[in-house]
Amino acid sequence: MDAVSAKRPPRPRKQKFFDRHDEVIRAAARVFAEKGFRHATLEDIADALDITRAALYYYARSKDELATQCSDKAAEQFNEAVESAQRHQTGREQIVAFFRRYAEIICDDFGRFFVRLNITELAEPAQIRTRVGQRELHEAVQSMIAAGIADGTLRDADQKDISRILFGAFNGIVRWYRPGSRAPSQVADDFLAIFLRGLTA
Repeated sequence: MDAVSAKRPPRPRKQKFFDRHDEVIRAAARVFAEKGFRHATLEDIADALDITRAALYYYARSKDELATQCSDKAAEQFNEAVESAQRHQTGREQIVAFFRRYAEIICDDFGRFFVRLNITELAEPAQIRTRVGQRELHEAVQSMIAAGIADGTLRDADQKDISRILFGAFNGIVRWYRPGSRAPSQVADDFLAIFLRGLTA
């Protein structure tokens, strides 16, 4: 391939496919989150996109395939949140940065799907893959907590317990949050103020 060919932009048709594919999996994430994975159908997703089920098969052949793609998108966003948070100096700063971004992700389509997903409804390979992703996320937060304990910005406590409590509280946001109210980052700040400072006047 010559230098001129190597610099050519992607073909418009190929880019159009990728753009449409992103729309498809986003719609799938939204439908799965609203109806539940078990109850949602491919027809529901096709209707949300205003296409036929046959046209949907061009992008995915099954609900499990769509769910895997949605999970991958969510995992990508969570991993980026971890990497961004780890650039902060103290463990406390890392926790704040991570959960501010985490709140934003779970209030959007892919994160909301991931949080509301009943993993047992997935095919076994997808279950294993999702559980691994969840464990890695918890381990990353536990490392931030350990860093905060070591640098003195967080008090000494069981890292696993703190991680479970934080994720439990934040994951509950998806059940009551409505777009257009407070920004997810503002909700996160309120939650973190309670966890980091307590309720005592």
